[in-house]
Amino acid sequence: MSRIPESYYFYKDQLRRAKEEKAKLQKEYESKINGLNDEISFLKEQIQAQHSMIEQSIDYVMKLEKQIKTFDLELSTDKDENLE
Repeated sequence: MSRIPESYYFYKDQLRRAKEEKAKLQKEYESKINGLNDEISFLKEQIQAQHSMIEQSIDYVMKLEKQIKTFDLELSTDKDENLE
């Protein structure tokens, strides 16, 4: 019966440690990726909220401009009527 060389056990142990390290690194990587995905989702929500606020602000400004033009028109019409 042949004897297993001592180096076999050494490399077998190194292989086991490498596999454990790989599994550990894989878990860390997945954890970081999940954290980044959560942060990206949060930032997307923030951007969508800001976009909505900008749209509402633009709509409000447009309504105000329309009201100002209407008011100016009414003032000029009243002024013309008072001059006659």
